[in-house]
Amino acid sequence: MEGNVKTQEFCCSKEGFRVSKVNIVDRQRAHTPVTRTRCKAKFVVTTTNTSDQWVVSKSSQKHNHALCTPAMTLFMRSNRAVSKADVDEATSLKDVSVGTSQEINYLTQQARGYHNVGFTHKDLYNALQRVDELGALHNLIWSDSTSRSDYTCFGDVIGFDITYKDNLYGQPIMAIVSVNHHHNAIVFATAIIADETSQSFKAMQRAAIKTVIPSAKHILCSWHLSHNAQANIEFNIEKHPWVIEKGNTRYLWAQAYLIGHFFANIRSTQMCESMNVSLAIALKNKKTYLNVVRAIEKGISRMRMNELKADYLSSQTKPFQITKLIDLESHAAEIYTREFYRLFQEELQRETLYQLQEEIQSLSDECQNYILTNYKEKNKTFDISFDFRTETINCSCRKFETVGIPCRQQLHVLMYLDYTYLPGSLIQSRWTKDAKACAPSFVDLNVPLEVMQMARFAALRATSSRLCYIASKIDTPFKTTRDE
Repeated sequence: MEGNVKTQEFCCSKEGFRVSKVNIVDRQRAHTPVTRTRCKAKFVVTTTNTSDQWVVSKSSQKHNHALCTPAMTLFMRSNRAVSKADVDEATSLKDVSVGTSQEINYLTQQARGYHNVGFTHKDLYNALQRVDELGALHNLIWSDSTSRSDYTCFGDVIGFDITYKDNLYGQPIMAIVSVNHHHNAIVFATAIIADETSQSFKAMQRAAIKTVIPSAKHILCSWHLSHNAQANIEFNIEKHPWVIEKGNTRYLWAQAYLIGHFFANIRSTQMCESMNVSLAIALKNKKTYLNVVRAIEKGISRMRMNELKADYLSSQTKPFQITKLIDLESHAAEIYTREFYRLFQEELQRETLYQLQEEIQSLSDECQNYILTNYKEKNKTFDISFDFRTETINCSCRKFETVGIPCRQQLHVLMYLDYTYLPGSLIQSRWTKDAKACAPSFVDLNVPLEVMQMARFAALRATSSRLCYIASKIDTPFKTTRDE
């Protein structure tokens, strides 16, 4: 029938010759032994049109090399294979910190000898580390329920911290980070990027940001800018390529271009010190993926403990008031976390440095414009508009839009208008004590099929171990169980 295999040819494992690129004399890597001898030994089997039986149509048994003894055949590639069951069992052992050498010893003992196990130590190691399209590791990304809940509350500003490329696997570890209502670092997700390429990764990252969040404003990390500047700049900076490039992209880092865009007062992705310390220790000791993941989770756990402590201090302690504006300070103390109440106090203290220069009545009775000056800088003015209907107040400095805290000019106008509370338009909810009050609770019930299969395998293995113990006591049940 059309499409059916009619002929099969089986060649010697030493048939053919090695590729020419590995025969270079001055190659950097050490030469591997030659395994191909252009052996012509083979046999061909065919099937007839009238039956499904296979017959040998051609056979050549003359080898041009010495044959393996029966004891050596276990090292031939055609006789070696690591089954999925062996990989699953070895993976379970690795999860409890059993090394590959101990795993192969355990599997060899189960198979009653090296000749029966079917693979070598190197085969098992490669099977556990192999990266292919059949479901093994390409890119690893994880985010628990707390991180996803945090994202719904503080996902308006996110940072990508790509660091620790010089690790055991030479692959970058990327943390997707932000800050919470205490301005403490939080992690939304972490990824180990296995298929990163130096030429395209950064360009792909920028393209992904534009595709997924096209309206987002993108800035560069100030820490990396400073670090790269020290590494690139020495003399003749006006013609230095790095300086020219950064000058052409100054809209990504210069303060003048960032005013009015909310970045939660974040200028650097180097925020996750707890996680970075754990990672540095794990990578210094050349740990595995599992150790790296555990190190990251350990760092995140410390970060969350710091958040819990900050929540306690904000809810169970009362900040000390430093001005005579008791009502306004009390209202701010009720709504802001301690960190942002401190920033609010700094602005409130400097409110007295400004004076009203001019009050301009708008065409509408609902709106009023004010011009303020600093008593030391009379030529520098600030324009403030106030909508009495919506209690919306805007300042030309745009600090509230940039940081999320009322500026000193806005507070001066509120004092002028005898306000004893902060209007809702000047309260950035992500800096309040109740920022996470409406956070959803995530419970992931969609367990991956591979995880369920591994769990079932472990359960069956534990159950069958008792059966094997009982059957091994008597010869007949042992043989029956083994043969079945």
